[in-house]
Amino acid sequence: MATGAEQASTSSDAADGGGRPGKVRAELTRLSRLSQVAVSGGPVGGLLADVVEEAVLATGATRGFIALAEVETGGLEIVATAGAGWTDETRRDRLARSKVDGGTITARVATTARAVRVDDLSSVPDYEPFFCDVRSVLAAPVARPGERVRGVINLESDTPGEFTPDEEAFVSVLADVAALRLAMDDINAREAALVQIGKDLSVAGGPAALMERVADVSAEILRFEDSSLFLIDRATRRAVLAATRGPLAPQVGRAAYEMGEGLTGWVAEHGVPVRIRNPRDDPRHKGLHQEFPTEEIAAFLAVPIQTHTGTVGVLRVLRKQSMSPWFPNDFTEEDEQVLSTIASQVGAAIENAQTREKLVQAERMAAWGEMSAMSSHMIGNRVFAIKGDVNELEHVLQSGGAAALPAGEIAKLVEGMKRGIFRLEELLAEFRDFVRATALTTLPMDASDVTRQAVEETFPRRCPVELVAEYAGEPLPIQADPVKLKRAFAEIIENAVTFQEKGGRLHVRTGRVSADKSEPSQASLPHGAPYACVEFADRGPGIPAADKPRIFRPFFTSRNRGMGLGLAIVKGIIEAHHGDIVETGTPGEGAHFVIYLPLRGG
Repeated sequence: MATGAEQASTSSDAADGGGRPGKVRAELTRLSRLSQVAVSGGPVGGLLADVVEEAVLATGATRGFIALAEVETGGLEIVATAGAGWTDETRRDRLARSKVDGGTITARVATTARAVRVDDLSSVPDYEPFFCDVRSVLAAPVARPGERVRGVINLESDTPGEFTPDEEAFVSVLADVAALRLAMDDINAREAALVQIGKDLSVAGGPAALMERVADVSAEILRFEDSSLFLIDRATRRAVLAATRGPLAPQVGRAAYEMGEGLTGWVAEHGVPVRIRNPRDDPRHKGLHQEFPTEEIAAFLAVPIQTHTGTVGVLRVLRKQSMSPWFPNDFTEEDEQVLSTIASQVGAAIENAQTREKLVQAERMAAWGEMSAMSSHMIGNRVFAIKGDVNELEHVLQSGGAAALPAGEIAKLVEGMKRGIFRLEELLAEFRDFVRATALTTLPMDASDVTRQAVEETFPRRCPVELVAEYAGEPLPIQADPVKLKRAFAEIIENAVTFQEKGGRLHVRTGRVSADKSEPSQASLPHGAPYACVEFADRGPGIPAADKPRIFRPFFTSRNRGMGLGLAIVKGIIEAHHGDIVETGTPGEGAHFVIYLPLRGG
């Protein structure tokens, strides 16, 4: 709406005979106000509504509208209107009923990125007016120089020759203000999305989780129909599909390009982006593994994923052909820059993951060295005891005194050997579980479901311990190895039952949390990242404060059995899932284990 000052200025113009200086001042006032609104950061819808209303007021148009291009369909959608005759139905049908793909004025402006002014519509033979009173039209493109059209400002009048060249210039400036604001919003949205992707990648585990987080956020700013991530297998020199957002999902791990093969293989080999409109026209294109048929692809963009060691993969995105021939649905240079930035973040995440894996591996190798010494000692003790029983039995048999030796004594010797062998089997089983703890075969699943299964399979049916289970009322999607995860939960459940042999309570609970570094138990998690939280709280003796820093270390135990690897195995399994486990119970009041597992696509 015009302000009071603007209305006064317009009235002054009329008093002065409508002189041009007064009109120019009014237009400059309008432009000044709209420019301030454009950079104020307020809702863009409000600015567009102001722009079209000011255009109608300044030109004396009967009505007007602003339509913005839809990247996905290539069509135009009315987002703001002003003047007479508009209803919800006419706003919806104005462009739908017009032949936007044909030779209409709106389509011509969108296609040529040039303003159009028609003084007498009777001279346009194929023009089909939506409103029957239209006699003259002025339309200007909403576009920045050298870029594709973002939309069109369209003004209509019931008077022939209503619009002047000066008014055309003024409306074009208004369109530039709208285009500038839309560009600013795009930049802000892309910056926010890139920051969000950086945060998401810091908590994602594995290529599938990486791709899911990347795709969800980048789809909003690049508006692609599909995307895929290929990682280079150095041994076979192939770019293998590691993750995808669409129909290629069944081929993850199988679909691959030889280095240099097809556009994807070419990017993998040369480490250079490829951005083309019609892939089928490029001699490098093979179409071996496409998310949708080649003839439907309107744009192809692939960028290398690089680390300090070189190109490690390819991130590619595709767009389908738009419904409107006038709308170019290809990727822009700016799109390429954004995807390259995303790819660099993916590369950094992959490199960080590899570094973490090396550190974990080094820690586990050190633990294995310690384990070798410890297990050698423990196994040696077991073997020494078994050898003593064997020697005693051998002596009895060789001396011929077996008949004189009471049957009970022989039975004790045999029982001692069986116990020793059984203890050896236990030690070797713990050793094997520790070594294999981080070797996962993950599947998409729900954290509450796998927790429920672990409880049902592990908690004794007849037990003096009361079980209280509270499972989240919402999905908790995670990527996990169900066998390993249930193994970890079972260890905690068994410990809770063992330490409450005279009765007690085990409280199991699942839920969703957003990591907060101010919360001590979540201090190691990326702030704000979404996690599934699984808790096991008992009423046993709890863990002494002095022991808390050591309970997850290999060979630490307060029991007289095993090698003290149980909780070390649990921690290894949880960390292999890119999660964390902490114990927050109060000594003397029970143990409280809290497990955090990253949510898929959270």
